[in-house]
Amino acid sequence: MDGEKTTTPVSPHRFVVRAEEAGKRLDLALAERIPELSRRRARVLISAGSVSVDGRRVLIQSRLLAAGQEVLCVEQRFARGQADALDPARILHEDDCLIAIDKPQGVPSHPTFARKLGTALQLTEEWLRRREGKKVLLWPLHRLDTATSGVLLFAKTKAAARAVNQNFARRRVAKRYVALVSGVPSPASGEIRLALSEGNLRTEPSATGKDASTRYRVIEEAATAALVELEPMTGRMHQIRVHLAAIGHPVVGDGKYGRPTAHAPRLMLHASRLELPHPRNGASLVVESALPEDFTSYVETLRS
Repeated sequence: MDGEKTTTPVSPHRFVVRAEEAGKRLDLALAERIPELSRRRARVLISAGSVSVDGRRVLIQSRLLAAGQEVLCVEQRFARGQADALDPARILHEDDCLIAIDKPQGVPSHPTFARKLGTALQLTEEWLRRREGKKVLLWPLHRLDTATSGVLLFAKTKAAARAVNQNFARRRVAKRYVALVSGVPSPASGEIRLALSEGNLRTEPSATGKDASTRYRVIEEAATAALVELEPMTGRMHQIRVHLAAIGHPVVGDGKYGRPTAHAPRLMLHASRLELPHPRNGASLVVESALPEDFTSYVETLRS
């Protein structure tokens, strides 16, 4: 998502807490150390999962800082007074039934308790409203975690939403992700079958949970990490992240289910491909998203 006119660069903003800043709230420290960032915007970024302390994502705005801690803020920032808007370049597919966008990391898919505005759904509806000159209502079809980037699909009509949801239920929609994981999974390909229990914004392995299955394939190895292609066969909350953590190879940058990863700019998980029968005629529709720059740049540093 970009501003309506111009935006400041996507940088990661990194700083080390000074001795005199010890005991200061995270949101206040961000606003003071990043001049163009208001305290209100700092709170939004924290709630969106765009801020980490010592490699661990922090969602608590009032978290008190200690001297020597490293704070990283990675989401694109907007000038004060400037509204967030959908960049048309992020539209991956559009027809009379569906619209698919390339969601950036740090942007919630749908409104949440912590964030009502600036979600992918709201920004896409607003962009269509401005283009069409009338109110537009979209139907969410699936979701991506706030920290996950990639293909996100909405329906333009109730009939299209019903047809796509039926295909999701019948497992006729194929989703593909790319993740950078800690270590190298062995064997290099396989299927993780582990029942999961969802609750309180967290998912845990559970013998009494719902069946969950994720296929994986290592596509590139490094000394301490690997690029892995994943295909979730079921759609549980945080499924890929929990499954990878369960086999000892958490997604790099996943402070919730993995471990703090120094200098990782983000959760290294990207929704790269979505294939489904088109709701109008049943023909195969494939929507793809290339790995974003912050993802590829970090992978390149590991290669070198």
